[in-house]
Amino acid sequence: MVSEGEAFCPGHVTAFFEVREDPDPAKKGSCGAGLCLSLGVTTVARVREAPRASLDILVNGRRQKAEVTDAVVRRILGGASYEVKILSESPLPVSQGFGVSAAAALSTALAIDDALGMGLSKDALVSAAHTVEIECGTGLGDVVPASLGGMDLRMKPGAPGHAEVRKVPVSAEILLAVIGPEIPTRSVIRDPSKVAEINRIGAECISEFALEPTLERLFDLGNRFALDTGLADRSMREVLGASRMFGRATMAMLGNSVFAAGNREQLATLFLKFGTLQRCEVDNEGARIL
Repeated sequence: MVSEGEAFCPGHVTAFFEVREDPDPAKKGSCGAGLCLSLGVTTVARVREAPRASLDILVNGRRQKAEVTDAVVRRILGGASYEVKILSESPLPVSQGFGVSAAAALSTALAIDDALGMGLSKDALVSAAHTVEIECGTGLGDVVPASLGGMDLRMKPGAPGHAEVRKVPVSAEILLAVIGPEIPTRSVIRDPSKVAEINRIGAECISEFALEPTLERLFDLGNRFALDTGLADRSMREVLGASRMFGRATMAMLGNSVFAAGNREQLATLFLKFGTLQRCEVDNEGARIL
């Protein structure tokens, strides 16, 4: 008999951040601030007992290795013998700062638990997804805020039990634009000189945002972070500068992409000159069973 579970996890964009190292993956991560997106990852898990364990992962209808999804399934099921099929769907591109790997990991964890009626706590499932993200080097701080929804201020890093995250519900229509090639997260977070500069400027932005955690300040401080760290290249700086005429935009960390709010039609016209465009809203609910 096949058991089935389904879950959704919002995408997540970070405006600025600070890397926090720790030998324990449950304590390692990032501080910072960002937004959850109404676009994310929807995952169906189909599970049945079998003489030999197997795992088949399809992403947008195509068979994939999906390192993070694979790891979170194995972490939750342990050595149990199940035949597992994971079907994940997402309109968001990977490695562009939209938290897709985190959303895939957490939606998979929720869907597996739902399918088998394991009764694991949400914190335990979030912890599993966070730990896998850290171990795979695909992200640092998207999982916990994506589990909560809204606009987030992450004051302490890590999984539930270690993280300190302040959620601020906001209502806003958001534009997402990809304007350049992928930026693999591990290429930045494993470069000590880049991390040192990110941490210096990120700590300043976090302190200032904590005093006034508004959507406007998120964009303003995100711009400062993108420019002062040098993470924004010439094209990105041009897009961010031009966006000021029509609203607010900042770079999604870590990607050659922006998220924006304001005059959506004018911003859309601008962004389409540089790349692709998607429209969404802030998701205030967080990851959930469907």
